[in-house]
Amino acid sequence: MPALLATVAMVAARIGEPITEPDDVLLAESVIAEASEQVKLYAQQPEWTLTTAHPRAVTIVVAAAARGFLNPTGYDMERGDMVTFNRSEAYSSGADLTRSEKAECRLLGRQGNVKTVGLANSDTPIPRSRRCAEDRGYAPVDWGGNKPFPLGYF
Repeated sequence: MPALLATVAMVAARIGEPITEPDDVLLAESVIAEASEQVKLYAQQPEWTLTTAHPRAVTIVVAAAARGFLNPTGYDMERGDMVTFNRSEAYSSGADLTRSEKAECRLLGRQGNVKTVGLANSDTPIPRSRRCAEDRGYAPVDWGGNKPFPLGYF
């Protein structure tokens, strides 16, 4: 089983009721697994565990898992005798992450990642003997002796 970024007790605390029935525990574990994998995917951190993940990532997993637990089938409207409940789009998508949660996960994933920086023409360094000013990164200034700026560089 993949490393989960939340526990059933965290989801139970979020929804405000205990999760003790075996079917409910299985449902909670499955929505936690779904939300955990999505957070790891969007953050590009497949090695995160509950202890190594950013605390905000754990909060996002708990919130998404609670939404998925409360509405696993994705209903967007419920109707009773005299009452009709319309659910928001976030609650009708199960344990899927919202747009803002996905954006936060991407930002969290950027922290601590190794990134590559592209170099222009990195295989051929510019020789120091070259006299062209634009290759050295400074602007030529005519100070009478036609020395490049800054003075006394050579």
